[in-house]
This record gives sequence, C-alpha cells and structure tokens, in this order.
Amino acid sequence: MATVARPKLSRKELKQPDEFISFLDQAIEYVSNNLARVILAAVGLVAILVVIFGVRFYWQHQQRLAAEQFYQAVTALNQKDYKTAASGFSDLVQSHPGSDLGHLSGLYLGSTYLGQGQPAKARDAINEFLQGSAPPAFTQLALCQLGVANENLNDFKQAQQAYARAAAIQGPERSRAALSSARMLAKLGDKRGAIAAYQNFMKQNPFAMERPDVIEALANLGAAPEVVPLPAKTVEIPAAVKSSTTNPAMPKSVATPAAAPH
Repeated sequence: MATVARPKLSRKELKQPDEFISFLDQAIEYVSNNLARVILAAVGLVAILVVIFGVRFYWQHQQRLAAEQFYQAVTALNQKDYKTAASGFSDLVQSHPGSDLGHLSGLYLGSTYLGQGQPAKARDAINEFLQGSAPPAFTQLALCQLGVANENLNDFKQAQQAYARAAAIQGPERSRAALSSARMLAKLGDKRGAIAAYQNFMKQNPFAMERPDVIEALANLGAAPEVVPLPAKTVEIPAAVKSSTTNPAMPKSVATPAAAPH
C-alpha cells in the first residue's frame, strides 16, 4: 500500500504566530497605547446616539401634542365655538408650518373665519393653503370655500373662477361647484354661459337631486325645461308576453261571438 507524502513544516513556520492572534495582540497594544483617544471616541459616539434618540422622542412628542390640539380645534369648530377653533388652528399654522397637520389647519382656519362672518380673512387663509400641495379632495373643498368667501365679498368673477376650478376636480364637491359656477355666470350677466353650464350639468347628471332647481334656474334664464329631458327608461318585457307576441300559432285577437237574435 502506497504511503501518502505529507508536507513538512520548517522550524521557522512552526514558530510563526497565528494571524488572528497576531491581529488581536496588535489591537490590544493599540488600545493600550491610545486608551484616552478610544475612550473619547466611545463617549462621542454615545453622545451622538443620545442626541439622535432625544430629537426623535421630542419630535414624536410634539406631533402628539399637535394632533391633540388639532382634534380640540375641530371639536370646537363642530360646536360653533369659532373663537376657540380659530385660536387653535392659527397656532398650529404658525407653530407647524412645514407639517401636513399645520398645512391642513390653514384650510380649517378659513372655514372658521367663514363661520365667524369674516370672508376677507377666510380668503387669505384659504389662498395660503392653496399655495401648498394637498390631496385633490382637500384642494376641491378649499376652492369651494374660496368661492364662498369671494361670493360673500361680492367678487363674483373670482368666485366663479374658484368654483370652476373645483368643478374640474373629481370629488364629492363637484356637483355643488358646477352649479355654483353656473350661478355666478348668471350673476355676472353671462346668460348664455350660465344656460350652457346648467344644460351641461343636466346632461352629465340626468338623475341628480338638484334637477328641479336646475330646471327652475333655466326657466328664469328663458330656457325651456324641455331642453334637458330625462333619458328614456327601458321596460323589461316578461318572457310570457314575449312568447305570446312571437308565437304564430297563437291568435293575436279573439273574436267576440255575436249576440243571438231574439
């Protein structure tokens, strides 16, 4: 049986230290020689971590406080406590200008001013809100509120433009905005434009709950209500009736027997 030759290690190689042990010895030696620097670096790292966690905790705490303040202001607005609501929303706008909650507070502040009968302040607050970005539903609501503020200020041109912009957005306020835009056109003396706007609304919303009001508005503008008829409804014919009208074996009419002569 053949023997397998094994590599022989020289005396120098046997005395050579392991690489890991050498690295560990070098690290220990470096730490012992630079102990003060290592301690300062560790303290600095801990301080940085403490600052990061402290800032994060403070930010989260401020967010919770802002959310609670926003909820209290909304509750006051629903209860028509406009003074408390205006104070809460105004503080949020000023103290959280870069946050979503602070931005949204501007819209609610405008609604609060409208409730207080201060359309000029409402217009300024809503215009400031519209300068930022917001979801389409909130933008549409803000434009409707802006239209109301301008209408209360008798600025019917600006009101019509705000309503028209709101009507161009898909959302829950679209119908109200479209009708308000048509109403402003009538107030501006644009009779033809108002009639076209009302008729276009009826074509797009033939079964709208506002149909009677739109027909009345058209009549006041001199347009006949017949221009916006309801679409014809299809009536489903029962199967038995269909078979009786299509079966040639069944007579279409039955003759009435003549009376017997007396």
